[in-house]
Amino acid sequence: MGGLSRGDFVQDVRAAADIARLVSEYVSLKKAGRKLKGLCPFHNEKTPSFTVDPDKQLFFCFGCRTGGDIFKFYMLTEKVEFPDALRQLAVRHGVPIPRHAGGEGSETARVLEMHREAAAFYRATLASPQGAAARAYLERRGLGAETVKALGIGHAPDGWDGLKSRLRRAGFREEEIVRSGLAVERRGGGGSYDRFRNRLMFPIERVGGGIIGFGGRTLGDDEPKYLNSPETPVFHKGRHLYGLSWSREAIREAGVAILVEGYTDFAALWQAGIQNVAAVLGTGFTPEHGRLLGRFTSKAVINFDADRAGRDAADRAVSVLLEQDYDLQVLELPDGQDPDDFIVAHGAEAYRELAAGAPSFVEALLVRAAEGKDLSTPEGKARAAGEVLPRLAAVGNRVLRAAALSRVADRLDLPEEAVREEFRRIAPARRADEPPPPPARAHQRPSRRITEAERRLLYLALNDAAARDRLLASAREEDFQGFACQRLFAAVLDQQRGGHPVTVEALEGIVETEDRERLLEIALGDFPGLAAADWEACWNALRREKLEEESRRLQRLLQQGTEETGQAAQIDELLRRKLELRRQIDALS
Repeated sequence: MGGLSRGDFVQDVRAAADIARLVSEYVSLKKAGRKLKGLCPFHNEKTPSFTVDPDKQLFFCFGCRTGGDIFKFYMLTEKVEFPDALRQLAVRHGVPIPRHAGGEGSETARVLEMHREAAAFYRATLASPQGAAARAYLERRGLGAETVKALGIGHAPDGWDGLKSRLRRAGFREEEIVRSGLAVERRGGGGSYDRFRNRLMFPIERVGGGIIGFGGRTLGDDEPKYLNSPETPVFHKGRHLYGLSWSREAIREAGVAILVEGYTDFAALWQAGIQNVAAVLGTGFTPEHGRLLGRFTSKAVINFDADRAGRDAADRAVSVLLEQDYDLQVLELPDGQDPDDFIVAHGAEAYRELAAGAPSFVEALLVRAAEGKDLSTPEGKARAAGEVLPRLAAVGNRVLRAAALSRVADRLDLPEEAVREEFRRIAPARRADEPPPPPARAHQRPSRRITEAERRLLYLALNDAAARDRLLASAREEDFQGFACQRLFAAVLDQQRGGHPVTVEALEGIVETEDRERLLEIALGDFPGLAAADWEACWNALRREKLEEESRRLQRLLQQGTEETGQAAQIDELLRRKLELRRQIDALS
């Protein structure tokens, strides 16, 4: 491997990876001819504009205009730089990493390696005599060996430096172990100690694979009861959901996700065969959580704890998910039980029935709002409506919002128009009916639009060598002057003249950002019926557009000239040139 160049390594990873398979781990894709389409993971949208071309191994969103190859997609979704994306994709696809491709590796790669080592250490400790108390706890909770193995559950020993010593022996420096979150620096200096001690350990994986953090449940009287990894270069609680790396396919197949609060809740449901489940990580539900879950479903059942904190967390999740047009149900188990306890007491089938029949979010809000109020009085109805209606402002879909308002009127026995009027009064700033603004751009796009002739000719030039040869023989760079794609045509011709590959990959490296957007837009565009033999018609159409634009310019000059005196000679020359242009235009028609 020592003689392998960096370019060879990149190409090996590119060849081993498949963009359709990778993207489908993050986005629900559907066939659209020879391409795949889905909702863009990089901006909110309701109509799919995100396109993957398996043949070209490229993606492009026609909404936010984000696009590129497999490396670009991985960098954007996992928030890593190119060297990390290259190494991580190589590991995922079994491509040997040459020595020159990283040395000690980037910080992100090192953190991931430390977490893999830590997970192995915790699993080994659970199986050892030190893990007896942890195994007894798992047995009491009814979690069997297969579930423990599938979820990678382990045990952090009750010591100060068991993990740190192992990581040091594996070649990691103390300061980077601290930065990874696996160790804590001692107050006043003097070294560090293991963050997790005497805890049952749940590894947290990102959706694309790879352990990025841990959740630890105390086996003693330590506080807090649950301790999560801190924010690190690879772990952000507001961006990840526990268990989604294992449950995403079950969620996609079921068409609905069950959201729970705890690791043991997830594990109990998973073991019971209810595997379309994910758990939050001890933080408020965020828009990033909603977008992450939205890669696999647009329907969710929220089953958080029934205490005040659980209700508040459920309310937050409802608000976030309503803004993203989720179909929502809210499940509160009887007697304040959590999913773990309920499964043990009543079994999986009883849970499935309750989840399937869980009330919609509107019904749940109405039940909550009715508590402690006399709905037989106008005052009680007004107070209940005052609690529910502001929450409905988060519903972006007008049809769903209208149905919700009708349900409120029916449940509170109020005139529907009165309920609608009160809603308009208390939620006047709602702008859900307006389309979302376009994503902010780092640069302004040119005012000149790309003509259809440009699109078709550039598509042929990118995809057919014979068309490029004929274009090279017929065109000069000045022929493209003034067109939106003039720099792209120049780059194509330069590559062809120099005997270099004319591929999207090659061109991306030599053109500017706005031209890369146009390049991907055209390369992944649809041109039904366009064939290589059409190159001449496209070329003539482009030439005709240029001549017509010049003719319009001359016409403007003629109009200016006729308004002035002493311009007869100039007007004659302009007329002569305009007539010549018309003959050229007619010849191309």
